[in-house]
Amino acid sequence: MKRTVLFLCATNGVQSPMAEALLRRIDSEHFEPMSAGIEPGELHPLAKKVMREVGISIDDVRPSSIRPLPARNVDFVITLCEHARANSPQFPGAEHIHWHLEEPFATTDIQKQERILRIVRDQITQRLHLFVLVQVRARQVTAGVHPPSRAINA
Repeated sequence: MKRTVLFLCATNGVQSPMAEALLRRIDSEHFEPMSAGIEPGELHPLAKKVMREVGISIDDVRPSSIRPLPARNVDFVITLCEHARANSPQFPGAEHIHWHLEEPFATTDIQKQERILRIVRDQITQRLHLFVLVQVRARQVTAGVHPPSRAINA
C-alpha cells in the first residue's frame, strides 16, 4: 500500500509542487505525493523553468488550498516554509516533518531567485532520496523483509 505524503508551502506555487513532482518521479511505487498551500496562489514561472531543466513539467499544476485536506488520511506532512510550518492544520496520525529551505523571493534580483530555486530544487531532491531510502527500508524491516546484505571485502 502506498504511503501518502502531503507537501505544504505558503501558496502551493513554488516548493510544494516541485516536491510533489520530484517524489512522483523518484518513487511513485511506494508513495502517493500531493501538495497544497496554506492560501493558494499562482504557480511561479521560475518554478516551472527550473523543473523543466530536470525534465519535469509542472506547467499544468493548479495550486490548491489545504482547507479541504485535514479530513483526508495522510501518512506524512512535510512543510517547506516557515509560514506553512506555523499555520499547518493537524493531521491525526500523520508524521509532521519540516524542511527548512532558503526563501528564493527574499531578493528582488531575478537571477538570484533563479539560482536559489535551483538550489532549493536540488536540496528537495536530495532530501527526498534520503526520505525514500529510510521509509522504504523501515517498512521492509517492519514487514520482516530484510534488504540484501552486502559483503565487504577487506
